[in-house]
Amino acid sequence: MRIIVTGGGGFLGRLLIEGLQAAGANDIVVVEIADADVPGCQVVQGDLARDDLLPALLEDGPCTVFHLASVVSAGAEADWEYAVDQNLGGMLQLLEACRHSPHLHKVVFASTLAVFGGFTAGGEVGDFVKQTPSGTYGTTKAIGELLINDATRKGHIDGRSARLPTVIVRSGAPNAAASGFASGIFREPLNGLPSVVPVAEETPMVLGSAQNTAICIQMLGEVDGDDLGHDRAVGIPGLTATVAEMLAVLEKVGGAEARGLVEMKYDPGVDALVRSWPAVLDDERGRSLGLPADADLESMVRAYMETLNR
Repeated sequence: MRIIVTGGGGFLGRLLIEGLQAAGANDIVVVEIADADVPGCQVVQGDLARDDLLPALLEDGPCTVFHLASVVSAGAEADWEYAVDQNLGGMLQLLEACRHSPHLHKVVFASTLAVFGGFTAGGEVGDFVKQTPSGTYGTTKAIGELLINDATRKGHIDGRSARLPTVIVRSGAPNAAASGFASGIFREPLNGLPSVVPVAEETPMVLGSAQNTAICIQMLGEVDGDDLGHDRAVGIPGLTATVAEMLAVLEKVGGAEARGLVEMKYDPGVDALVRSWPAVLDDERGRSLGLPADADLESMVRAYMETLNR
């Protein structure tokens, strides 16, 4: 079966692809808006929201599409028009291509816990809590989840949405995510570089390691659709940690020198957006479907450190 990964040139997409290849996938197509070199994959470059990229890729037989391409949180807040164009336009293009295909394709949509907000801000949520996003990014993802549900109901796709926690530790350059500092707390100091944290130390976040999150996305694509029922959105297991707890783990694994490279520099805009997200995830449904969870925050950071020594 052909596998298509939109946004597959990104950090999480590459981890997902590595897992798929390890499982034996050998026909993987990456759709990227920018030029990308992804080993073992065919790369199709273009704007998913505007270019007619997908119909030809879907014509030979049933495919599994992992839809990761997205304008992320702070970037979406800064440019509403671009976020709506890309996040909703890309989804609609994908669903239209699947609807007109003679084959039934499986679509795994990378969503986010930012679909919650409002009255759920800073509280506990589960898969069936009402979505009241407090940002443009979360709003576009919530709409995407509903479109996945409806397209599945209509028989256009076999869909499922993976609600991702804040993923750490992302390697490479920082992206436009408001949550990016959660990776930067560890990534920069462990590489001897300064890092800035724009929120208070008591701020809680739901976190998941990059490795476990990629595994869960892959596994959600393998779950029987009948086990998901009507609502196809599943919270990917994550654990809660405050910024203070993150800093304590940084000092434990990197020493006082690493901790000293972190500067607390409050940004009310970033803080307001991060505090609108849930503080605790009830991930029982995801676990019942067989999705694994990280053991603890320290193991997540040490897994990243191992990549530095390869």
